[in-house]
Amino acid sequence: MSWLPILPLLGVWILVVVAPGPDFLIVLRHSAGGSRRSGVRTAAGVVTGIGVWAVAGLFGVTVLVQRFEWLYTAARVAGALLLVALGVATIRATRKRSSGENAADGDEPPAVAAQRPGRLREWRAGLLTNLANPKALVFFGALFASLLPHHANLAMRAVTLGSMLAIAFAWFAAVAFLAGSPWITRGYRRLGKRLDLLTGGLFVGMGALLLPR
Repeated sequence: MSWLPILPLLGVWILVVVAPGPDFLIVLRHSAGGSRRSGVRTAAGVVTGIGVWAVAGLFGVTVLVQRFEWLYTAARVAGALLLVALGVATIRATRKRSSGENAADGDEPPAVAAQRPGRLREWRAGLLTNLANPKALVFFGALFASLLPHHANLAMRAVTLGSMLAIAFAWFAAVAFLAGSPWITRGYRRLGKRLDLLTGGLFVGMGALLLPR
């Protein structure tokens, strides 16, 4: 199978996936505040969410949502509330860590201690952050409708999807690796509270923007 027909689509996808957004922020937070492995697990959750939206877009769920507008509205409200909830939870957790950072085991960065208990929690944080944006379904529908060749068979669709997920995981894994560098981790230890509060505030703001007007 020739790669040429899907190269324009993959080019657009690269530009989209590297643009900073909630996915970038959640991977950055878990990497700098935890470890590279934490960031990679979070990245895996993000890519899982991308896969869900992409498969839905590939198989025409977008058409169903456009036909029944209330479905999209409901998904948008649910996503907005989820982003707000994630933001509020981040802010509350940051304040709790701040109040306990002078405890007896305070030599360890509180963000690290808070994120260590559950590997599944990191994957789930990435997954929920990505799934909280139902606009992704509209984006994937438009992307595939405009740039995926109309004659694409199942094999070409599978290769396209696999390539997109590989690109996304490579990018977010690179973010996790760089954000987990010692000099960034040291900076996070000094500014972690402010950065987490900023991240939580951005999540709340993004959620508010998703609410239908």
